[in-house]
Amino acid sequence: MREDQEQGTHRPSLTQEQHQLTRDRIREAAMEVVRLRGFDATVDEIARVSGVSPRTVFRHYASHDQLILATVKDMCEACGKKPIEGLPSPSDDLDGWIEGMAVTVHTRNAEIFGEVFWDIHAPSRGARAVLSEVDALRRQSRTQGVQFLASLAWRKVGGVGEPPEDLMLAFALNLSGFATQALMVDFDQTPAQIGKLIADILKLLLYRAVEAQRSGNLLAAGGHGRED
Repeated sequence: MREDQEQGTHRPSLTQEQHQLTRDRIREAAMEVVRLRGFDATVDEIARVSGVSPRTVFRHYASHDQLILATVKDMCEACGKKPIEGLPSPSDDLDGWIEGMAVTVHTRNAEIFGEVFWDIHAPSRGARAVLSEVDALRRQSRTQGVQFLASLAWRKVGGVGEPPEDLMLAFALNLSGFATQALMVDFDQTPAQIGKLIADILKLLLYRAVEAQRSGNLLAAGGHGRED
């Protein structure tokens, strides 16, 4: 009996492996083409880059809109879930973690989304259902990512409870693709330069916010003491 059968595991068939390989090639090609062409990217262009026929693309995605929606989802996941190599632990080096995180976020904003950033963030056009789905996906990805990063930094800097709302909004603004695009296009800044600038801003706001919380707690404790 084969070893994998003895262990109760089942390897995918050659057909399944080929199917997954083809889908991965289409996904990578779609991210590349959509980054350069936005929602105007065509199935023919994506098929050509991936080395398959348009008919093969449609075997994996029911329509052009579904392909675009899936590609935006892949882009969001690539921005938020791909590990950051060489990033120090926030417990060991909070300042280094903030700088590495900010540089990576702005680099991924530029390199992964590219031109499709403008389509993703454009006002709703027409009644195409895919645009509503893209908008919901974008909002969910942004809010979850910002909440995670701001809350983690807040705890590591010594904050208690949930981070203040204005601090959360500062993370949302400074780590946004809007900041990336504005500083790259209008001020000729590189993503690395933008990340380092943003890191300095976020560190300043973080330390100021935790100092304000501590001062407020001390005042509250002092006031209760006088009442007693």
